[in-house]
Amino acid sequence: MLFRSVHATGAPYYFIKNFTIDDYHASCQNWGFSLTSDGLLYVANNSGLLVFNGNSWLLYKTPDDLEINHVTHDNDTIYTQSKQQYYKWIYDSFGELVPHKIDSLPPSVGFEEKKTILPFTPDKQIADAEPSAYGFNGTYYFIGTRKQGLFILNRKGDILQNISMANHLQDNMVNAIDIQDPTQIWLALDNGITLITFNPSLFLLTKRSEVGKLTNASLNGRELYIETNQGYFECYLDSVFPLVFKEITQEKAEQFLRLNDSSQIDHMAEVFNANSSLMHYTHTDQIYPVGDNYYWLSSNNEAALFESENGNATLKCRLLFDNYGLNLITRGKKIFPLNDSLVLFSAMQGIVLVNTRNLIETGIINYTTLKIYTMSYWDNGEHYTLPVDQKKISLPHDFQEFEVEIGTTIFTLNHYISYKLEGISSEWSPWQENGTIRFLQIPEGHYDLKIRKYTVQGPFPELHLPIDVYPPWYNTFWAWVIYIALIWIAALYILRFNLKTLHKEDMQKAEEERVYEQQRVQALKNQMLETELQTKNNELILQTTALVKRNQSIQLLQDELEKQKEFLGDRYPLKLYQRMKTLMEETLNDQSDWIQFEHYFNSAHQHFMDRLRQEYSDLTPGDLRICCLLRMNLSTKEIASLLNVSIRAIEIRRYRLRKRMGLESDTNIVDFLIKF
Repeated sequence: MLFRSVHATGAPYYFIKNFTIDDYHASCQNWGFSLTSDGLLYVANNSGLLVFNGNSWLLYKTPDDLEINHVTHDNDTIYTQSKQQYYKWIYDSFGELVPHKIDSLPPSVGFEEKKTILPFTPDKQIADAEPSAYGFNGTYYFIGTRKQGLFILNRKGDILQNISMANHLQDNMVNAIDIQDPTQIWLALDNGITLITFNPSLFLLTKRSEVGKLTNASLNGRELYIETNQGYFECYLDSVFPLVFKEITQEKAEQFLRLNDSSQIDHMAEVFNANSSLMHYTHTDQIYPVGDNYYWLSSNNEAALFESENGNATLKCRLLFDNYGLNLITRGKKIFPLNDSLVLFSAMQGIVLVNTRNLIETGIINYTTLKIYTMSYWDNGEHYTLPVDQKKISLPHDFQEFEVEIGTTIFTLNHYISYKLEGISSEWSPWQENGTIRFLQIPEGHYDLKIRKYTVQGPFPELHLPIDVYPPWYNTFWAWVIYIALIWIAALYILRFNLKTLHKEDMQKAEEERVYEQQRVQALKNQMLETELQTKNNELILQTTALVKRNQSIQLLQDELEKQKEFLGDRYPLKLYQRMKTLMEETLNDQSDWIQFEHYFNSAHQHFMDRLRQEYSDLTPGDLRICCLLRMNLSTKEIASLLNVSIRAIEIRRYRLRKRMGLESDTNIVDFLIKF
């Protein structure tokens, strides 16, 4: 962006802002404009229909990708012509322009350029330049040409200025002129688009390369005196432009230059730094007094004029130099007040003159609000466009990126915006000219996107856009209802399972106790049986031992009786001998003793004889008796005594018994019967 001046008396200052293909990303050739009342500029471009909202350029192509040669509008409908094809463009609910082919234009719509009747005949220079477009803003006539750019003429036809590539117009071929208002015009060029603003509040007096860095300045009437790091200069603000700075001597300049009162600046800095009404200028780096109770403050690339009254600071106007493509110097004095309305700023580009009174008036006239033009987001690689009239935005939890396009309209020179997403950040973003606000995925929750526009005066206009980021399905209300229900069901199941388990454990414990009790009772019974069996066995042993001893005693008596008979012979009465022998034999063969023996034996050795009879059915009662005595592990002598037979007879019977039972020769019959 550059400020230049015209070169004839009575011509206005002007400011040129060139838009190149790097700005609007379309073809370089532009053929016409249509400016709507809501502050949108429509441009016929070789690539399609260009739309400018003050911050961003949007390109809409025709379905058949034709160049657009003419554009106009009727209410909310845009009409274009591509060769012989007409289109009408209508905004949908998502803020997108949708083209529709039409056969002809409505009767009230036409592409004929408004004829500008010149009250004079242009001179030969303009005729030779081949005029191509005309305009009139009520004060000046504008003639665009194919060879020499734009000519500015007064009502008499005098050429006040020729703006061309020689003085910062980006192309000499002008295809169309659109008068936005008395202070601004648009040029459709063969290479780019240009906006020219007349009598701007800021004006670049001279480049830094021409006079150096400004260090002091003073105004005497219309004579401007400056001091730079390259010397002293003077110029006349009412002289023929461009302004010519003439170098002068130090002695002459010091007659008009005032000394910097740094002590006053430092004192005021202390006062203002303690005043919260200064907003973000509280920690300003420089303060400059201007007349009574007025002070300029600077911070970074911004400056503001405050009025101090009764300790309160009131903002009168402010300047963001980014809006004009300028950068204030970073070191040294930046602001040089000349009088109550004119002030100089030292910029890296050169010396900037600001008309405070004009700045304030322009700020009031050019007040515009913010407007949303498009909203969209990306989710899983898919692009979704949202209606622009939504009062609240709802986004899925896993969206990748959200984008909103903000416009400040073309009716203001202040296009910079700032934003903050409350809930994520409490700080405003740096001022930006681009109207695209984009942020990546944010956590689920409620947020408020606040957007503000830079203005010369008053509070910044703000736009609020509530945003809800939905939680994932597994974190929604109904999901939690399901979770609670599942937890409740699981709790019931677990409770039931636990109760069932406890019941089962109780039953099992009761069963174990019952089994244990049965086992204990059975153990007691077994113990009692073993005791009883042992008792019976002991009784059997005692009884058997007694029988053995009795029989042995009787057999001894028999032997003694035989010896006495043999010794006494006939002297021992035969009748007595027979009587004693019979009594002894009856005693030895008394079956009642064996019945009692069998009773004791069966008690001590249950079912032993029954098992033998079942296994060996050919055993005789004598064999069974021998088996019982052998099971008791009695010796052959003892068995012979009990049975009142000889030892040899017992051995023979044992031999026969082994045969009947089918025992091997190496099998111990006693062990076999004990284990049987």
